[in-house]
Amino acid sequence: MKNVLFFILILIPSNIKSQSIENIELDSVILTLDKLIENESRKFFKNVESVIVFYDGIIRFEKYYNGFHKDSLHHIQSQTKSIVSLLMGIAIDKGFVVSENDLVCDYFPEYLNKLDNLKSGITIKDLLTMSAGFKWEEMISLEDPLNDNIKMYRSGKWLNYALSRPMAEKPSIRFNYNSGCPMIIAGIIEKATKMSLDKFAEIYLFKPLGITDYRWIKDSTGFCHAGGGLYLKPSDMLKTGILLLNSGKWENQQIISENHIKKISHPYFTTNFDSSYYGYFYWIREMVLASGKTTTVVSAEGAGGQLLYIFPEYGLIVALTERNFNTPQIGPIFIRESVLPILK
Repeated sequence: MKNVLFFILILIPSNIKSQSIENIELDSVILTLDKLIENESRKFFKNVESVIVFYDGIIRFEKYYNGFHKDSLHHIQSQTKSIVSLLMGIAIDKGFVVSENDLVCDYFPEYLNKLDNLKSGITIKDLLTMSAGFKWEEMISLEDPLNDNIKMYRSGKWLNYALSRPMAEKPSIRFNYNSGCPMIIAGIIEKATKMSLDKFAEIYLFKPLGITDYRWIKDSTGFCHAGGGLYLKPSDMLKTGILLLNSGKWENQQIISENHIKKISHPYFTTNFDSSYYGYFYWIREMVLASGKTTTVVSAEGAGGQLLYIFPEYGLIVALTERNFNTPQIGPIFIRESVLPILK
């Protein structure tokens, strides 16, 4: 594939960003990365599948590598959680769900008994911020028999497994990464809308964004894996980043309310991952620039290097898909060593 820049116009208001980037500097760091991916022999460069850079209303660069192409579906892993967060925002906007302050026990009284002082207090917001208080071990080896994410997957009934976990502490106390939380969010969406998660996504998010090619992993009951089971084209995942950048609007249609977009990208809890905070299934970081000032970066992230970085102040989005599960990921290195130094 030729080493070219792709200039595709997207209708986005010009007031979206408050800072600018020198185009020549941005193009230079992108082309340097492209040459490394094409020519470097180290395995983690050969594991890169795609790179897309969106800036100032256009896609400045889009390229696919190592056997992947524009129409390839990519397993976006835990970026799926961020899609589910958008879907909950739509469910609230449309009146299917009253608010993120709704009690989960009102949707699943058979699992969350109101006489249980801990479980009965869990809200939708607690699930979205992964602060529900469930006893849950996930950030351990996949081979560890205590890994709840693997146990949930092998159970064949993912929603049931997530709802059945005992409590470790009161809700809203601290962040604890839990792939069962988006399963429960998906269950609430299905109960409130009386349609499957994939059907709701098709009608209210995918169709408006022009996303027609996708696939969900499902369990033995037909329930979508809301924690990491979605396959999308990278260019379609980019559209969700543009949606956030544009305050929930796509081509003059308000897909998600601006109010909910603000809530999604608010830093509610510190996490136990680097210096990040957590919003509604999105990661929030204050990244330091060469000048010493900081800029907010909102990201959707999936295992192996499925990364969507959104720089609201600059109108910039960097999206990568990789297969670097046990090798260094290119995305964070590119952001740290190439992108941050050119932001003024």
